[in-house]
Amino acid sequence: MKLAKFLLNTAHEYNGHKQTELSGLSVKKGLKLCKELEKLTDNMYSFTMELWTDGSYTIHQMDFWKKGEHVLGDTNRMILGVTN
Repeated sequence: MKLAKFLLNTAHEYNGHKQTELSGLSVKKGLKLCKELEKLTDNMYSFTMELWTDGSYTIHQMDFWKKGEHVLGDTNRMILGVTN
């Protein structure tokens, strides 16, 4: 199973955000993963990477919830956290 497919289908969530964490996945592979996630959702969603200076990053599914739909007011859903 591809990582992208696993991330979208995992039931491990908190407040609707996916809780998968990995270590050592390069930024280049993370960008490729964003493209794979977009293809899996038939380009209905954009996926972005929030990159930190230590090389860690998170991937978010943009505009997953409509305004007011999420209990905390979120519109973007976290999909993956990666530590360096």
